[in-house]
Amino acid sequence: MEALGYHGLIPGCFLRRCKIGLSRNPQMRLQNFHDNQPPCDIKILKTVYVEDMESVEIELHRQFKGCQVKLIKSREWFDLTPWHFAMVNWAMSRYDTRSSVTQLPVRLVLVCLLALAGIGVMLGQEVKQEPQVEPKMQMEVENSGF
Repeated sequence: MEALGYHGLIPGCFLRRCKIGLSRNPQMRLQNFHDNQPPCDIKILKTVYVEDMESVEIELHRQFKGCQVKLIKSREWFDLTPWHFAMVNWAMSRYDTRSSVTQLPVRLVLVCLLALAGIGVMLGQEVKQEPQVEPKMQMEVENSGF
């Protein structure tokens, strides 16, 4: 879940306040937030289905502890930079029992290696051009009859 418009001069551009938590019924949990939380819009960004919700939640909280917001009533809110936001999405996808996204890291690594190899080949090749010769200055002498 994300608390929309919560941070900065341009909300949502640098820091995003997101909740990483477990719920058996995410829609009901969202409604509970709308009924009982401070006046900000909250929306569900991603839902994953996992075998062991509690252990996955503990692992994700441990992994992103550096981004955790120190609140009195909750330890499930995190201020995420765009990099951390992408990492949370990727980490959550690894645990999702409904998708085959677990193959993404291998594919991502292979694509990156191919791209780097291609760039290396392009940079390693010498551009073959004919050597440029500077034109010789030619002086014309007028025959002025001297």
